[in-house]
Amino acid sequence: MYQIILYGIAGADQQYIAQMYYCLYEEEISIYNIMYQARMLKAKCPSIEHVYAIDNRRGLRREYMDSIRLHSIESCMIFKDILEREGLMIL
Repeated sequence: MYQIILYGIAGADQQYIAQMYYCLYEEEISIYNIMYQARMLKAKCPSIEHVYAIDNRRGLRREYMDSIRLHSIESCMIFKDILEREGLMIL
């Protein structure tokens, strides 16, 4: 099953930690819905500075969990770099 994951990332003042995420499944994927869900993430959590969309792939969840579990600037920056290289910034 094809999925796109939206991640809301905080700013530098909060060490770029992933604040929220949302999973879009095959039947939900459209440009309108991606933009709508990205705006909803930002509305629910005002500390979100950027929202990235990325294809769900093997190992992505582990990288996300590492950034949350370790909660260091290095682990969060590594995850943010992955999102920038492999995904698209929506907002």
